[in-house]
Amino acid sequence: MTRAEIKRLGEATRDPAISWLMLVPLALLHLSGRAAAELEAFFLVESTLERTGDYGLGFLWVALVVCFLWAVGRVYELQLPWRGGAALIFIEGLVWAMVLGPVLIALTKWLPLAATPLSLSLAAASDGVLGADPDGLLDLGEMAAPAMMGLEQIHASLAVAAGAGLYEELLFRAIGVGGFALVLQLVFRNFAAELTSRRLAWTIAILLSAAAFAAAHGIGGNEAAFEPKILAFRAVAGLAFGLLFAFRGLAVCAYAHFAYDAIYLLT
Repeated sequence: MTRAEIKRLGEATRDPAISWLMLVPLALLHLSGRAAAELEAFFLVESTLERTGDYGLGFLWVALVVCFLWAVGRVYELQLPWRGGAALIFIEGLVWAMVLGPVLIALTKWLPLAATPLSLSLAAASDGVLGADPDGLLDLGEMAAPAMMGLEQIHASLAVAAGAGLYEELLFRAIGVGGFALVLQLVFRNFAAELTSRRLAWTIAILLSAAAFAAAHGIGGNEAAFEPKILAFRAVAGLAFGLLFAFRGLAVCAYAHFAYDAIYLLT
């Protein structure tokens, strides 16, 4: 493989079309197991879907199909190496998930903070069980070990992880970081140079998104989420995902979040 081919493959991992194509498997996995996983009470998007009924779910399917068709059209138009790009995204997401666990555990001991789940649904189910045990970041506590899980339980667990990687990264990183940074950059252009306004906009967006990510775990009356150590830990995790989104893109960030929660649930 030539240097030009390697460069083109690396650029493909950041292309929006391949990123959206990689989100489709997460969406299908989540939608296929959402009923068994009983996620309505935990995910912000799921709560909205519950209120809108069949109309909300139908809109989600239509949006999924439209995005898929747009992505496929762009891939064929630009002749993007989507297979290699998709493989790299999946592998890199898994590597980041494997790295994230030990890093966050080390941070809990150094700062110190209370290690807690990163997905909204896991937080709602597990707070008070793992919050006082930094070494239990990847320990399910009362949940069944994988060897004791049935296929339906594994499917439901993966649906939870897929929903976290999909919804929370779209909400807190794509919109909360990318969208907000774009708005701030347009404002800061009136007062600063292009490079300065962009750096300032992304820095503020990442910080605010991390704070929102941490606070969102308290939605639904989960008061433990606002305990200082727990809130700070999730803010640090939000910063990590924000930086990963900024430097490696949405798809890598989504798969890292999915793989992290999957490891958490199936370990």
